Amino acid sequence: MMSVDQRPHEVRFGLLADLCYRLGERQRCTSMLVHPKAGESVLWVAGAAWPRQWLGVAAVDYRGRWLYAFGGQWCAAADVAETAARVAWTAGVR
Repeated sequence: MMSVDQRPHEVRFGLLADLCYRLGERQRCTSMLVHPKAGESVLWVAGAAWPRQWLGVAAVDYRGRWLYAFGGQWCAAADVAETAARVAWTAGVR
């Protein structure tokens, strides 16, 4: 049986896993999905320039609507393809 606080975590993980897949398949970006602490997930996307820097991407529930937040920007979670393109552009992968 799921507790109330598990549900958002599962949604967040699923959204970030989908974005991670799209970044690798369509944008050829290196990314990794991590759990910095219990109940949280963050997607790290490698930048193209040396020294390599990582861009953090979070899935956020904002007033009942899921968004991806990264680099001072946000995208609706419903459009994963657009988000993948914007994340890749922000990370410097073209």
